[in-house]
Amino acid sequence: MKGFALLLWMGLGAVLAVFPMLTFAEDGASLVIATPFGPAVPVPDPAKGSNGWYTSEAGVTETLLRIDFDMRLVPWLAKSYRNIDPLTWEIELRSAVLFHDRTPLDATAVKWSIMRLIDEKSAVFNKRVQQMLDIDTITVVDDQILRFRTRRPNAAFLSALASPDTASLSPRGKMDYVYGTGPFVLRKVIPKEEMVMSRFSGYWGTPPQLERVCLKMIQNPATRMLAFEAGQVDVAASFPENDARRIVNREHVDIVSHPTNRLCFFFVRVKDGPLADGRIRRAINYAIDRRQIVETVLAGIGGSPAGSIFPQILPWNNPELAPCPHDPGKAAQLLEEAGARDSDGDGILEINGRPLSLNMWTYDSRPSLKPTLELVQAQLAACGIASRLKVTRRASPINLAMQRGDVHLNLQMWNTAPQGDPDFFITSILTRSAGSNVMGYANRELDDLAEKGKTTVDPEKRKAIYNRIQQIVFDESPVIVLFHKSMVSAVYDHVENYRIHPAEKYIVTPELGRR
Repeated sequence: MKGFALLLWMGLGAVLAVFPMLTFAEDGASLVIATPFGPAVPVPDPAKGSNGWYTSEAGVTETLLRIDFDMRLVPWLAKSYRNIDPLTWEIELRSAVLFHDRTPLDATAVKWSIMRLIDEKSAVFNKRVQQMLDIDTITVVDDQILRFRTRRPNAAFLSALASPDTASLSPRGKMDYVYGTGPFVLRKVIPKEEMVMSRFSGYWGTPPQLERVCLKMIQNPATRMLAFEAGQVDVAASFPENDARRIVNREHVDIVSHPTNRLCFFFVRVKDGPLADGRIRRAINYAIDRRQIVETVLAGIGGSPAGSIFPQILPWNNPELAPCPHDPGKAAQLLEEAGARDSDGDGILEINGRPLSLNMWTYDSRPSLKPTLELVQAQLAACGIASRLKVTRRASPINLAMQRGDVHLNLQMWNTAPQGDPDFFITSILTRSAGSNVMGYANRELDDLAEKGKTTVDPEKRKAIYNRIQQIVFDESPVIVLFHKSMVSAVYDHVENYRIHPAEKYIVTPELGRR
């Protein structure tokens, strides 16, 4: 362990040697924040992969609209917006906004930023964004006004403009630099290691408090906490919740926790196999003790038991859906109705003469997944359901195996509403044609409601649509929800105004500072 700590210290020391202002004891105007993820390329173009999330978190790029810390959709680079007719949206831009190359933000630059995403001939064409926006034409009315026309009514259009990959960039930047409009300028990226930003003196909004910020990418949560406890980072974002119990009473350390849109849930193979029987799926729901998971795996601060796919912090949550109670007696009753019997007395139920045994897989990049899966295994075993576990490095091999029918329960953790809109999770997973429908699930009513939800602009009518969709999911369990994740960070008390965003979009804000 001493050798491991020495290597970590040497690695961090190399960073400080190259970029000395990161030593917060010497420079009160800078912070170092340890995060699990970051860019894998030296020029993180927001149009590609997850780069938009990273540059948004870093305070480098901004979008026309954003989701605020109360999960409300509000103007950002846009001054205002209006819906002219079912297909037409008009956006008026803020005045006096500068890109980091000191050129002004105008309607032409915004059009260029979005066209590069949705033009199939573009080198950074983004099919996901194209589908979200569904734009037919973009018209520059004048320097400050754009008019967007969609191919069909799109109730989620404004929310799509809050997606970090739609960030406005200076056309002068092209492909060799990220010239955004945020409070911080991107100075350096060491792929998979760090992002270094400095204050942008020409920022249009509240002047940034900090001179410099480094987002240090430390994927291993134990290493991340070791760096924090060694005093080499000011903030450790997203760490194992049980570490909070160990350091909560440490001098000058605060534990910050806030609910997010992230859901821990099982994909359930409903097309075939034992879980094609809805009674067995419902029995599993009753067999799982969600409160025990939250208290044991998440230390009571890392989440809350889930009833619906959407958390209570989202206005789309169906408040009538409470978490399924832990009721082994009800689980036993449903299993008996499904024909499950322990005929040989070994404690494992059989159906049609075969043991009721499930393949349960997850991946290791999020620290709470593996212990959650292990605890669920014990809870199912108490009800006579056997299981075999497998942990992979990434989620994609699990999805492929589930499509083949080799996996019965696939434990994942998703942000259910990255832009605050309910359509994302529904049409990504639950509709018949969804790209991530690895469960073999099909429900005509849900498909019809999802299509209707995309085009219904009236808020009350749209809310009723998504309430009904949540009820269908609750009743049929093509996914089994476990808990809504709260993000937990360890923060030294010299850090000011560090906030956790519910959609995990923003870390480095103008208000972030240090005493």
